[in-house]
Amino acid sequence: MRKPLVTKEQRFDPASVRPQMETVINLFDRYLENSPYRFGKSKHAVMGPVAKILERSQTGHWSADALAGYALRIHEMHRKARGFVSTEARTALEDGIRELIRLIDMVPITTLAKVAEKVEYGLYYQRRKGASEWMESIRKEFEKYLSSRYVTIELFREAWKDKNITFEGIYPSRSNEAYRKGKGTRKQDVDEFWRNRTEEDLEEEDE
Repeated sequence: MRKPLVTKEQRFDPASVRPQMETVINLFDRYLENSPYRFGKSKHAVMGPVAKILERSQTGHWSADALAGYALRIHEMHRKARGFVSTEARTALEDGIRELIRLIDMVPITTLAKVAEKVEYGLYYQRRKGASEWMESIRKEFEKYLSSRYVTIELFREAWKDKNITFEGIYPSRSNEAYRKGKGTRKQDVDEFWRNRTEEDLEEEDE
């Protein structure tokens, strides 16, 4: 009996291009870290124009320059970008697109969608993990701020008008109900904490 024909595409293992996928992910991650999409909450906001780049790159009809121009225009139209793209963000974006095109050239068309999906969700995971770690660092920093400001838990509870609250586990959000309905000096403390920082509240961006 004849053996079934095994094509080159069927033998292709996406794991063989894992280093190239990681390079693309890291470059797009660096772009997003220096973009208005840094503080996104939804998947759409987290990924910025990268999701569209991944989608269009699979058609074979877009050059690296065309993809970069498309992505930069989306970036410029973001309300927080004010039409500006930093050199660091632009360089990382361009490098990421070039590496993505190289990756696509290495992958059979029948496996392309699967590889692109792995890149997309690998990047999304990396962005969400980074945001989670950042938020945890802010919580710890806010805890130190509160404990140095009030010294004792009794003084803190009196100031915030909450007999059960503790220093631990509070993220200094300015967009949640606890902030809007906060009693005592809660709003004042949160606002002062952010005034002393150059970074923005992660929860403020939701586009």
